[in-house]
Amino acid sequence: MMEIVFVRTRYWYRSYTDFWRLVELSGFPTCYTDEVDVTQHKTYIVSPMNGEWPPHISNQKNVPHNAYLIWWNLERPSGKGGLSGFTKDCRHFVDERTIDEVWTMDRRLAQETGTRFVVLGSDYGLGQPGEVSEKRYAFVHRSYIPWRRAQVYGQFAPHEIAPNDWDATVRDASLRQAKFALNIHQDEFPYQEPLRLALFAAYGLPILTETILDSYPWSEEFVIHHPYQGIVGRLREMLGNDYSRWREFGMRARDRMCDEFNFKKMVVEAIG
Repeated sequence: MMEIVFVRTRYWYRSYTDFWRLVELSGFPTCYTDEVDVTQHKTYIVSPMNGEWPPHISNQKNVPHNAYLIWWNLERPSGKGGLSGFTKDCRHFVDERTIDEVWTMDRRLAQETGTRFVVLGSDYGLGQPGEVSEKRYAFVHRSYIPWRRAQVYGQFAPHEIAPNDWDATVRDASLRQAKFALNIHQDEFPYQEPLRLALFAAYGLPILTETILDSYPWSEEFVIHHPYQGIVGRLREMLGNDYSRWREFGMRARDRMCDEFNFKKMVVEAIG
């Protein structure tokens, strides 16, 4: 198997902080986009891919192409282009030979776009569960807040919601001190948010998510699914239950995603 190298963009995307932490925990080497050498017998995985990538690869079109280039597209098919635009972008880069293969993070999305589904797993080192005695917030969400999410979060008092701060110390405390993790889609597309779910799993948080078309590997044994309408009531119901039950539920999901579906294991198996 060729050496696996993860490719960083020079521009830093804060939303990919946990992704790069998972790469680090897995021990994979990294390089920057402008350091990718297609003559090398290496598998390069870029995520996210921005405008730095196409010109650098195109500039190497007259040299032997020995590397295998993968774009792990963790974005959602939102915005003006929707699903058709998402699919077109994925195919364009393969057709242009600036990418050899596109991975996506949701099995249904992969089927609909002709891309390859690869599970984005977690790692025990990504977070440590808080003690029950630490729990002071109803839930944590770790998301920016467009209209759909605001309609849900706005039905809770501010003191019930864990801080959404990016400061490392505050962020860690909010994840440890929350009872539940709440995952609401930013748009109408019912696909997974794998980085957020991987983070929640590492902290052993019981997860309530808005319905996902194909949630694999997040089955009902490990994550609670509920339609957008009524999800506030479902969380209120869960908050009224014996928390020890939910604590065990979250810890089972932690073992599933950090062990059975460990990030490094999933990448290595996908490369073969």
